[in-house]
Amino acid sequence: MNRIKIVADSSADLLTLADGSIASAPLKIVTSEKEYADDAMLDVAQMVEDLLHYNGRSTTSCPNPQDWLNAFGEAEYIFCITITGTLSGSYNAACLAKTQYEQQHPERKVFVMNSLSTGPEMKLIIDLVCRLDEQGADFEDICKQAEQYAKKTGLLFMLESMKNLSNNGRVSP
Repeated sequence: MNRIKIVADSSADLLTLADGSIASAPLKIVTSEKEYADDAMLDVAQMVEDLLHYNGRSTTSCPNPQDWLNAFGEAEYIFCITITGTLSGSYNAACLAKTQYEQQHPERKVFVMNSLSTGPEMKLIIDLVCRLDEQGADFEDICKQAEQYAKKTGLLFMLESMKNLSNNGRVSP
């Protein structure tokens, strides 16, 4: 069993590492025609092409608690980083999974962090957790430093198109 495992939803853009120390729980895009799970099997180019030509409503779905439990796997300490809770229910689902996991494994600890961001900023937090673990920091210190670090970072991005956000009701047409 690994000492630590880092788990993030797929908005972090990190699916897995060969040693199993990082895992991903998939976000999904759902249309009336197809569901796209953001995992290693996703053909991103095909999904983008499909959505470009899709005129119906699309929705998104966060990982459910079972997705999180599957990703947690076996480790003494699990550090779970989620997309901002203001955009997704991913954080809430991960908290439910934490409660269930710790009931099943009372000797283990799970830290669930609402990154208040997505993508590259989540990766920065994950990199920090890895560095602190390599330096021998204890579980509580890693949790505290990760939360402090997230308060000092920010993410700016732009979209090529607002079409999908409009289709799923996140912005007005």
